[in-house]
Amino acid sequence: MGFEYALVHLKYNIPPAIVLTFIYRPFIQRIDIYKILFLIAIAVVSTIPWDSYLIKRKIWTYPPNSSLFALEQANLSFDLSWGWERPGEKKRKPWDPLALPVSLKSARNSGQLIIGSLILTGGFLIVQNARGTYLGLILAWAGPFALLLWSLSHAFLIRLPYTTTLLPITLSTLYLWIVDTLALKRGTWSIETGTKLGLHLWDGLDIEEAVFFLATNVLIVFGLVAFDHALAILFTFPTLFPTVPECPSPQMLVCALLTDTCKYDNLRIAGIQEAAELLRQKSRSFYLASSVFHGRLRIDLILLYSFCRVADDLVDDANNTDSEAREWIVKLTHYLDLVYASKETANVAASCRSDIDKYIQDSFPPSLYRTLRLLPTHILSSKPLYELLEGFKTDLEFHQANCYRKSGEFPIRDEHNLTIYSRRVAGTVAEMCLELAFYHTSAVVLSHQRDELIQAGARMGIALQYINICRDVATDAAIGRVYLPTSWLEEEGLQPQHVVETPTGPIIDKLRGRLLKKGFAIYQEARPAIEQIPEDARMSMRVAVESYVEIGRVLKENKYVVTKGRATVPKLRRIAVAWKALRQGAGVGGIATAARLAKAGFSVTVLEKNNFTGGRCSLIHHDGYRFDQGPSLLLLPKMFKETFHDLDTSLEDEGVELLKCEPNYNLWFGDGEKFELSTDASVMKREIEKWEGKDGFERYLQWLGEAHRHYELSVREVLHKNFTSIFNMLRPSFLLNVFALHPFESIYSRASKYFWTERLRRVFTFGSMYMGMSPFDAPGTYSLLQYTELAEGIWYPVGGFHAVVEALVRICERLGVDIQLNSPVDSVLTSHDGKTTTGVLLSSGKKLNADLVVINADLVYAYNNLFPTSRSTSYAKSLQKRTGSCSSISFYWALSKQVPQLDTHNIFLADEYRESFDSIFDRQSIPDEPSFYVNVPSRVDPTAAPTGKDSIVVLVPVGHLLNSVTSNRPRGDGSATSGTGIPKEQDWESIVKSTRRRILQTIESRTKCEPIESLIVHEELNTPTSWESRFNLDKGSILGLSHSFFNVLAFRPKTKHPEIKGVYFVGASTHPGTGVPIVLGGAKITSTQILDDLRMECPWKEKSNVVSDEGVIQGKGTRSLDRIVRQGTISSNFGIFILASVVLIFTTGYINGNLRVSWDGEMKRTWGTEKAL
Repeated sequence: MGFEYALVHLKYNIPPAIVLTFIYRPFIQRIDIYKILFLIAIAVVSTIPWDSYLIKRKIWTYPPNSSLFALEQANLSFDLSWGWERPGEKKRKPWDPLALPVSLKSARNSGQLIIGSLILTGGFLIVQNARGTYLGLILAWAGPFALLLWSLSHAFLIRLPYTTTLLPITLSTLYLWIVDTLALKRGTWSIETGTKLGLHLWDGLDIEEAVFFLATNVLIVFGLVAFDHALAILFTFPTLFPTVPECPSPQMLVCALLTDTCKYDNLRIAGIQEAAELLRQKSRSFYLASSVFHGRLRIDLILLYSFCRVADDLVDDANNTDSEAREWIVKLTHYLDLVYASKETANVAASCRSDIDKYIQDSFPPSLYRTLRLLPTHILSSKPLYELLEGFKTDLEFHQANCYRKSGEFPIRDEHNLTIYSRRVAGTVAEMCLELAFYHTSAVVLSHQRDELIQAGARMGIALQYINICRDVATDAAIGRVYLPTSWLEEEGLQPQHVVETPTGPIIDKLRGRLLKKGFAIYQEARPAIEQIPEDARMSMRVAVESYVEIGRVLKENKYVVTKGRATVPKLRRIAVAWKALRQGAGVGGIATAARLAKAGFSVTVLEKNNFTGGRCSLIHHDGYRFDQGPSLLLLPKMFKETFHDLDTSLEDEGVELLKCEPNYNLWFGDGEKFELSTDASVMKREIEKWEGKDGFERYLQWLGEAHRHYELSVREVLHKNFTSIFNMLRPSFLLNVFALHPFESIYSRASKYFWTERLRRVFTFGSMYMGMSPFDAPGTYSLLQYTELAEGIWYPVGGFHAVVEALVRICERLGVDIQLNSPVDSVLTSHDGKTTTGVLLSSGKKLNADLVVINADLVYAYNNLFPTSRSTSYAKSLQKRTGSCSSISFYWALSKQVPQLDTHNIFLADEYRESFDSIFDRQSIPDEPSFYVNVPSRVDPTAAPTGKDSIVVLVPVGHLLNSVTSNRPRGDGSATSGTGIPKEQDWESIVKSTRRRILQTIESRTKCEPIESLIVHEELNTPTSWESRFNLDKGSILGLSHSFFNVLAFRPKTKHPEIKGVYFVGASTHPGTGVPIVLGGAKITSTQILDDLRMECPWKEKSNVVSDEGVIQGKGTRSLDRIVRQGTISSNFGIFILASVVLIFTTGYINGNLRVSWDGEMKRTWGTEKAL
């Protein structure tokens, strides 16, 4: 029964804790971590003596070796209570100050009386030393803590919503009652019969245990709420606490709780309350976003929004009279004059404040007094506020509706007027939000950076205002306003008054689409600036922007149909925003798996559809020219070496010569600039410092360090391990490192943390194309690709990439593998019950019997075409709905002469970088301006072209085809086409022609080379349709399924068929993923799985590493120069912490008589409790 109690945690407590942490991870801030650690420390310190006393008195008993220490029980429910409280806490955040105003004396006294009575009852039961002892000890232990917390935070507790108090207490208590019942019945721990009352809440659950867990959860929730109470006081009253660090000290928290309520600024509390309520009613998107802001920044943003909303309502609700509205603007202007005049004086006297207050009281309705009084003008600059009022003046011009309708001169005459208006009413608000963020951040922001970000924020505000206008066309028309530019309307034969009279229809929808498109374009342009905002405000700003942009997305999806004049985003969607041994197939994975299984003793036959091996990793030849049809960069050389090493050979022994490409790439930009990527540190230093100065290279090294961690962790924990179920992701070695892999951040966002110019962000993120993903969607983990390029280099096999495949084929032939070309497979045969494979049926009608079938064909194609329709039909269809990678239009040009301006590997990046990728990966279309890759193999390997001539391969990524099943026979299931993608029925000749023209123009204009088209003597071509038909690639996706987080690891299609025994998979769309080195790793994983399933010996399991990258083996024979000497564990900070913790635990246990050390007759030391000794 060793460590049974620990197993209770492992089985019942840790899994829900992991799930809850995973769910709330994006919302967790440093203050949350500080709160948890703070309360855990208090819980441990306060509980150890009590637990020890219970064990000493034998009230609690454990079977031998069932528990490591007695403190485990105290913390069993902490994670659960905290997890249940999180949803309510996130919803509560804007409301924390609202629970402050009063001290409810009657409630406080009643609560103190009840808790005090319970403490006295507990004391009485203890004194009686009878059957109520355990219950008395629980009440006597929990009561004082509950009494203290209630006395300090009773009003706050009562005024909070039940979802943050009673709900988490109830849910976690019920869960732990069930767990405790199971543990008691199993005997994991037990309660001394003579110390309990003998009452049961239900069968198996003593009333004492029920009270214990209820009391524990009450204390945890009370503690969490008291912590938030202290924070609310600190953040709400800057006059009482001028400076509050992000994580206040315990002394400051206690000081806040002890602050007399008579010192509270009730005017400020009421003002925050009104502002929060206004926010909830007027802007649900910003209301949601406000929940992820922190501290005084959140409060100031709410107050700012309240002012903007109130000022707008004053003008709009001015009884429809122009004069009254203008009068309000004059008063607001004078209010700003007074405020900022007082700021400019050297000494802002109290009289200045009183003059401002008097003016507010005399000039504005009482309901606006607090809003104006609390506007954080001490932080905000005056210019944006004055510009905001200028925007309101534009709104007033619509009041002269009759005049305008006669002349047709509405104020938004053209797009320029629209931009100015949007800049004033929305861009200014974005500016002020950033001013507040910069004021409250602890990060250092240089002045020029600050100015650039504020300008980008103003652009983002314009984008959001465009979305707002697009949404509210009908609402605005109802009050006589038309914000669609008059010039646009005139192009369609309309006038503004037509919109006022009929605000809907095809033409209006067309113009709304035009406006929305411009808004999204500005959004895409300004969005990268979000990643440069200080980290403590970045996520919050991102949520605020995205939750509002989602309105535009919903509007577009709904074809501009709105409800009650407005497009709404469902609540759940808003939250989500606030957050995809018979071998068949002679591709690289198939050949590698065949070689491994043949080495293990299998009789293997490889069946290939085409007349060549390698699949996409094959060659095209023409009159002395050679082209790599698919991959042309050899990355992760260690994976290649490992494959050949496991097969008792090497690349060199098989005649494969690798050539290093230097530089790695030349990246060409639209402004004519070029960036050279290299493994040479001096070259990188020169190139980076050219654009980002001397500290840019230092940041590059930091980024390279992170990419190195991604590489090492991925190779060790992903590329060499299978994920057959979701539980494999709970492996400690994986869980401990999962967040270090940054799977929930994009490559682009991670790069933005280190590179400050858009140019370098593009330089270090375009590589996600190799995974068939946009850098804005690809998980940050995949920076490992850039690392291997920059640290290990880019290599090219002499004779083309297929030389590697040819070497594997030679190994297969030596091992007796039968490779049959031109042998397409029609279906996988199964037994009568459909549960076991019996072989395959070829398209020729020939049957081949087999015990195992390993499929290297495209996995989505295989599931939808090669299995009986009765097996896995629903799963096969679900695979088609998964996100696929891109396709490509690939040109293979034979040139009559060399183009010296082009190196081996060249990247041409679109000026509209994000739009280019969004077109491909979001809209699955052909971008207007693509980013593309140009490979010149003859530059590194002269054998690729005749002397003095060049072979050129151009790969242009495009969206994949419509969901087409790539079927070689009718299926009759109605699933011929579905989803998004490029329809097959296109004028591909015209598309290819325009793409070719655009590519040639780009190459020639950027490199200044001579015209290339006249040099082309021969052209080969691949399009999405040819990729699909030639290689059976579903939707023509050249890299298989996408590598988004929910499309990798345990979420990726498994390497073993879930229903048919003996069927396995290898290749790009199964684990671990796409790319030749990754697929080679997958071949090892699948082969090992087959041998393990059959309980056969794996010949490569005990193989030593082919690459010596683990350092010198340490031991007695290690030479002195090679011995690794680390900082002593005891002298390190971590060691000191551990040592202090151990001393504290053992000292406390010794004092309480629980822990003893004894020596038996043979002088053997024994540790244990008093009972055990």
